[in-house]
Amino acid sequence: MSASSQTITLRLFGAGGAFSRRYGTTCSMVTLRDGKRWLIDCGRQAPDQLHAAGYAWHDIHGQIITHCHGDHVFGLEDFAFVRYFETHAEVMASSRGGPLPKYISHSAVRDEVWETLAPSLRYLQDGRGNLRCGTLQHFFDVIAPAASEPPRKNPWNHSETFEVDGLRVVTRENEHVPGKPSCALELHVGDDPHNPKIAWWSGDGTVDAAFLHSIEPRTSIYFHDCTFIDYPGQVHGFFDKLEALPEAVRRKLVIMHHEDNLEHYRARVEAAGFRIALPGHVYDLVAGQQLL
Repeated sequence: MSASSQTITLRLFGAGGAFSRRYGTTCSMVTLRDGKRWLIDCGRQAPDQLHAAGYAWHDIHGQIITHCHGDHVFGLEDFAFVRYFETHAEVMASSRGGPLPKYISHSAVRDEVWETLAPSLRYLQDGRGNLRCGTLQHFFDVIAPAASEPPRKNPWNHSETFEVDGLRVVTRENEHVPGKPSCALELHVGDDPHNPKIAWWSGDGTVDAAFLHSIEPRTSIYFHDCTFIDYPGQVHGFFDKLEALPEAVRRKLVIMHHEDNLEHYRARVEAAGFRIALPGHVYDLVAGQQLL
């Protein structure tokens, strides 16, 4: 991919579920038209996934986090420390005046991310005897939402919209683990303000068929987590429910976050018109087509 392009792309580093060994845990890279790279989630395997693909942490402009589970955030500590303390190529360590990487998540998610990172990142010294002065803002340029929708089922905002450096993304709460902040993403990929085309990313969540159908006219591509196991207290996209979606949605939908026994179900998945995300795949988010 060139440093600049007429389109916006997404590359999957990991496409498997939380316990995947074959397809890797969640981490994908969105590259904007100007070449800026953003990660969607940064799971525990992300440091090795990016290294294997030839990318350094310093190549990443910012992080977008959907929710706080280890397969989505356990790579963030590595990212934060390396960017803070190490210089790479032309990018200075942020502790020495280099740029802070951007950080985007729903504010309720951000609070849980800091609960996860704080036991490591708070141990910075301020020169006045305080040995625990570190905050998320020491390591990231934390972007505030430009707009929000008021709460619905939960006490936090139903959605928050972020706009920074050519990126516009809506973090909208979804149904994952009951009572836990978790969001799907609406990435704006169109240039026409009167036709706000989006690429949709589930994060982790159950199938909201009515909502997915309602956004289909303005959605170029969907990425939905998928499980083939119907277990009590389902918190993912059960394939039987994905399979029942209208054809107009199914033909735009890519399943991800699947189990390692995916091949047992491949024929059924493809017969329903879905595409399957695998590590290394690259998608054009504007056209909704796979490039690699």
